[in-house]
Amino acid sequence: MAVRINVAIESSLRRFGIVRKVKRSQAVFMWEDIVGPAAAKVSTAVTCRDGILFVEVKNSVWAAELSLLKRDIIKRLNRRLGRGTIKDIRFRATGKSFQKAKAKHGKGEAGDTPSVKKQTLPSSEITRIKEFSSNIKDPAVQAAFLSFAITAEETREARDRISRG
Repeated sequence: MAVRINVAIESSLRRFGIVRKVKRSQAVFMWEDIVGPAAAKVSTAVTCRDGILFVEVKNSVWAAELSLLKRDIIKRLNRRLGRGTIKDIRFRATGKSFQKAKAKHGKGEAGDTPSVKKQTLPSSEITRIKEFSSNIKDPAVQAAFLSFAITAEETREARDRISRG
């Protein structure tokens, strides 16, 4: 019995929960867009596990403020990611400053870790990825796969550099 590659990919992405995991990881990257620049200056989303978004906040005052807005933030995230993607948000006061410095060469204030930059993919590479995913019938699975594949390629160099130490 032969199985078409698009059916196998689509089935595997769903079976292993990759679609949902990709959507949940996107919540971390869209934090600033969701909460706005004022809250983003004092907070940063760190990770999302099992539908719980973990956010580090400058201090307990801001943690309390964002906790009051939690329900609205979850609604906005789920509107963009799909119903039920984010179930809860946990805020943790860290005492860190989260100023998003717009310094040159991708570096923040002195002593900060350089930010990881995505490498812009050539249009031919994006086209190749889109062609590969064109046989995936489910639009949500196809969009998740495209987002995952493009991000993986854009960040490959940085990930390789980090893994080499």
